[in-house]
Amino acid sequence: MKTSVLACSILLLAVLVAAQGLPLSGPAAGFRSDLEVGPDPEYVMELIERLGQSIIRANDLENSKRGLDLGLSRGFSGSQAAKHLMGLAAANYAGGPGRRRRDLA
Repeated sequence: MKTSVLACSILLLAVLVAAQGLPLSGPAAGFRSDLEVGPDPEYVMELIERLGQSIIRANDLENSKRGLDLGLSRGFSGSQAAKHLMGLAAANYAGGPGRRRRDLA
């Protein structure tokens, strides 16, 4: 009796070890994975076209943002800051406003 239980246990263990190495399911008949099929050429062309259009639109948007900024769109405090910066630039300019120095010679 002990030998038959021991033989059944060894047989069951061998079957379990062999079953772990097998795949869960075999390949289905007529099934092809996405990698074997490859991408749809029409979809790829549409994707490239949309990407090109978005790049062109982004370039146009970037160029349209670079305009002359007079502080009008920034509100009152923005225009005050712009006037202050223009005043500083004029003060640093050699021919700008301010007290004129006379030559002592």
